[in-house]
Amino acid sequence: MAQIGIARIDQLFEGQNANPISAGEPDADAVGVIQDFLIGHGHNELPHLLDSARGVFGPKTTNAVNAFQQSQTLPITGAVDGGTLQAMVAAPAIQPLASQGYLTLVLDFLFTGLTRVLSLTTQFEGGGQFAAFNLNTDGAGLSFGLIQWAQKPGRLHELLSAFQQQELVKSVQILGDGDGALVAGLLVHTSKPQGGVDPKGHTTNPQFNLTAEPWVSRFHAAAQDVALQRVQVKTALAAFQASLQRLQAFAPQIKSERGVAFMLDLANQHGDGGGQSIFQKVQQPGMTESALLAAMTNESVARVRAQFANKPNGAAIIASTKNRRDAFSSHPLLADTPFAPDGTRS
Repeated sequence: MAQIGIARIDQLFEGQNANPISAGEPDADAVGVIQDFLIGHGHNELPHLLDSARGVFGPKTTNAVNAFQQSQTLPITGAVDGGTLQAMVAAPAIQPLASQGYLTLVLDFLFTGLTRVLSLTTQFEGGGQFAAFNLNTDGAGLSFGLIQWAQKPGRLHELLSAFQQQELVKSVQILGDGDGALVAGLLVHTSKPQGGVDPKGHTTNPQFNLTAEPWVSRFHAAAQDVALQRVQVKTALAAFQASLQRLQAFAPQIKSERGVAFMLDLANQHGDGGGQSIFQKVQQPGMTESALLAAMTNESVARVRAQFANKPNGAAIIASTKNRRDAFSSHPLLADTPFAPDGTRS
């Protein structure tokens, strides 16, 4: 099992002689890991990654620990000892997040390089939820998962194919309710032009109306399965790696972890071609990386405004885009040092 790299958490999880993490704990990183696990177990009242209270072990965190301990028939202490932490890792999460703790201690990924950028990107964008959904509010049919694989541009088919290739039994069991022919039909449907939806994102085959039941519940169940979560992470990492290679070809001056994460998120929202188009429109000789990010933020928001300003949820989409770009441009979790995909530092 991968180590998380936060000493207090690794010591507790491995059963070393470490004091429990409790109210007033000064190690904000360790407390943040505990809060992420508790959110995954349904305690959404706790602060998420971008909240100012994250890392503060206060009354809400104590209450959530008590409730979790009670649900697992553990001693109710309000403090996280080794047994409580191990139970947080072992108990199935009802709303799992691609956080540092979950990716390492549950899914066994090293939290370095692109995996770290993927985690931060998904949490900045949509809370890092494996079960993130958009049920056609943007006219793209179903968008699902960590990086919102969208049906209309064919991205959802990419993820479903990975499910089938890497976890066929689970794919048939969960998405097909045990019916292999149904899963095969689902893949055929999503491989069609526009992912099997019309220009407004509505299905062209009522059997595969993925934004309605029973499909929504099936996708929720897929998001809660650990094996399929690993497939989500591997598929997202492959997409990020491909985008990174294209980025390095047309924007070699983007070198920092912050700049790479910004560009990968830009490409995830606008497509690789859209991200390149935005970069090429605003870049000028001699611009610093921070100036480039600011200019690309303005152009990204302008393009989203032109597309969505007159739609019912347009204001929210525009504001969300601005917040995403600003988070990548300024949040201290992202480093301004040179980035290496394998996690090494140059």
